[in-house]
Amino acid sequence: MTARTLTLAAALSAALTGTPTWAQSEERPDEDALFGGGQEEAPTEAPAGEDSGRPEEDALFGGDGSEPAADVAPGTTGGATERQPPLTAPVEDRDADVLNGPATRSAFDTEDVVDDPLKIGGQFYLRGFMAGSENTSLRQTSFSAPTLVDGYLDARPSDRIRGFVVGRLNYDPAIPPRTTPDAPANPRVLLDQAWLRFDLERTVFFTVGKQHVKWGTGQIWNPTDFLSPQRRDPLAFVDLRTGVSMLKVHVPWESKGWNVYGILVMDDLGTDVGAITDPSGSPTSQAGGSDPVNRLGRLGGALRAEVLLGPAELGASAVAQNGRKPRFGLDVSSPLGPLDVYAEVALKEGTDRPLYRIPEGTTLEDIAQNGVQVEAYIPSGLTPQMTAGATYSFPYGENDLAVLGVEYFFNSTGYTGSFGYPYLLLKDAFNPLYLGRHYGAAYLFLDRPGPLERTSFNLFTLGNLSDRSFTTRLNVMHRALTYLTVEAYGSVNYGRRGGEFRLAIDVPEGLVVDGQPIPAFSIPAPTFQLGAGLRISL
Repeated sequence: MTARTLTLAAALSAALTGTPTWAQSEERPDEDALFGGGQEEAPTEAPAGEDSGRPEEDALFGGDGSEPAADVAPGTTGGATERQPPLTAPVEDRDADVLNGPATRSAFDTEDVVDDPLKIGGQFYLRGFMAGSENTSLRQTSFSAPTLVDGYLDARPSDRIRGFVVGRLNYDPAIPPRTTPDAPANPRVLLDQAWLRFDLERTVFFTVGKQHVKWGTGQIWNPTDFLSPQRRDPLAFVDLRTGVSMLKVHVPWESKGWNVYGILVMDDLGTDVGAITDPSGSPTSQAGGSDPVNRLGRLGGALRAEVLLGPAELGASAVAQNGRKPRFGLDVSSPLGPLDVYAEVALKEGTDRPLYRIPEGTTLEDIAQNGVQVEAYIPSGLTPQMTAGATYSFPYGENDLAVLGVEYFFNSTGYTGSFGYPYLLLKDAFNPLYLGRHYGAAYLFLDRPGPLERTSFNLFTLGNLSDRSFTTRLNVMHRALTYLTVEAYGSVNYGRRGGEFRLAIDVPEGLVVDGQPIPAFSIPAPTFQLGAGLRISL
């Protein structure tokens, strides 16, 4: 991989989310962003275990983000102090030699052990949001201040064995107390990751348990990210999705730089859903579909191959699970002159959930009062989704770097207009960022410009080109102290009223959906959002 590509990947990791790296990886985007972003300054004594919201967990905890190489010397611990025998021992005194000599070891031990195999850390993340909307006074403007606490245990008794656990606590004072069994718990405890990694003869690498596996090259839209039931929100500083239980087998071909993965999936991979957009981490933020995998016939399988062809990196993947449509994906990234280009395409026959044919111009009043029928259907043939983009990184000033990028997303199952959105919302078929037929994005990232050596800026615009609604947002990340990051953002919504990014809904009286009466309510169109966050990483 070229130096420019590596620089770009690091820049974009901090740029677009302040969380995981979006470059192709078998792990979750790196945890450096998760625990403080990719621009963190190293402390005098760097704590073991710092990784991106998210550089990879391996990078977070001092590794290089990849599986151990086959030529790593047995017993090395990546910097941990190894146990040493006494430097001197009596030569002629047998009893003293027994008492003071090297500690005995089991004949079954084959690796050196480390003195401190367990690392503990995490992040404490306080956030505040306000969202303005049309015809709403400042006093009535919505506000939320969720708290997120992540804690991890990272056990590495040797360089060939690693156990990793991440637990998460969510609390939002804006959520009312739980009064019914169906209401979300507040506070709420989740298990994000819990996996064990080991190898066979340093040739085949196994990871077993609840983990993150990210495929594809898309920066904003990632249709080949098959091993997560929901898409990540590119607007969020922290990826709120939790991991998926699986057995991953990784076989690298180091001389060529190729990789092959086989995966047994032990969670429901879900159906067609959109991005998680709830900043509080509500129950919709949990990974996993609604059908538990409690029978052998429900286990899923996935295969992936990654190859290098000259400067290009290519990937091919496939996923199958009983009750879900098989999915196939191709992705590529490569330098092209001064640009770095990437693309990915996901293929599936039909859809897992029905689409709806709503006559153009139909309103909810027409459906409720005039008897207009809405047809549910499953499309026939292949239903491709495709992302293509390019980035251009260039220096400016003396030591400053800027990244300019554009991305386009085509969704063959998306809707071409916004008139049916209220009905889709009532049918739980409103999939954010995967709703329309055509999308586009443009962004500019400035990494610590001029004298601002601790601050980065990211300005970007997302648009649903089908319904002509848009949002433009400015993210600012500032490293205030070694372990403290301050984040802030401001965004505006504009374009056609009623579109995805200016969604306005008026539900009339008398509407019945699936035999259930729906009470009348209104949702005013959003106009702006402001937010800030404090993140302490340990």
